[in-house]
Amino acid sequence: MVGRDLGEYYPDRARPGDLGPVRLALRGAGNDRVRDLTFEVRAGEIVGLAGLQGSGRSAVARAVFGVEPFTRGVLEVDGTPRRVARPRTAVRLGIALVTEDRKGDGLALRQSVRDNTLLVRRAALRGARARARSDLPALLGMVAVVARGEHQEVRFLSGGNQQKVVLAKWLAVAPKVLVVDEPTRGIDVGAKRAVHELLRDLARRGVAVLMISSELPELIGMSDRILVMHDGALAGELPAGASEGAVMALATGHGLAEAVA
Repeated sequence: MVGRDLGEYYPDRARPGDLGPVRLALRGAGNDRVRDLTFEVRAGEIVGLAGLQGSGRSAVARAVFGVEPFTRGVLEVDGTPRRVARPRTAVRLGIALVTEDRKGDGLALRQSVRDNTLLVRRAALRGARARARSDLPALLGMVAVVARGEHQEVRFLSGGNQQKVVLAKWLAVAPKVLVVDEPTRGIDVGAKRAVHELLRDLARRGVAVLMISSELPELIGMSDRILVMHDGALAGELPAGASEGAVMALATGHGLAEAVA
């Protein structure tokens, strides 16, 4: 990638006219791991969340999804304050979380592609069981899973195809807000591109995407805006196309003036 523009590797970013209403908003939200979080993610945009390990970025994802809930402040979905105290509530409000550990948290490795794809829909959404199986081919086609068939155990798939199954699992519940933590970790270049295209396509369809990534080229190339965490709080916001140096300046505790200098 040396000497080449990031735009050659990532889908086109959203334009101002592509953005819809605010899907997710935090107002002074916090818990034991993060504090004073105030930001919005609009329908149609991908907002990057950067920070060093231990900065609190994954804690934000878990709190939004109700794994380690916010204990103060306000979380809004589509303009309405909500109390998200557990993942089941998050799913029913239209919030999905792709965790950074797909094998440990995202998949039932000894279950089939079909059962993994429909797991959340069957468990969390009332009345979804009858329609679930008929929608399966469309879901797997949307993410382009390569497998011997829907009955193959996901442990035998490549890392890239396992990640596609995780994404299909969340597409099955038609989320309004999609939080993705390290969405391309441990997958090959071709699968990364497919995931990037899928995330941008979801944004174009009106999903609000909050993306956490340790890979700065990915974060910069994919994000319409970048929020940077430091020591459990937001250190600042950077525009699309910000430099790696600017991201790192905020992530290491330097001020915004130094970040954009």
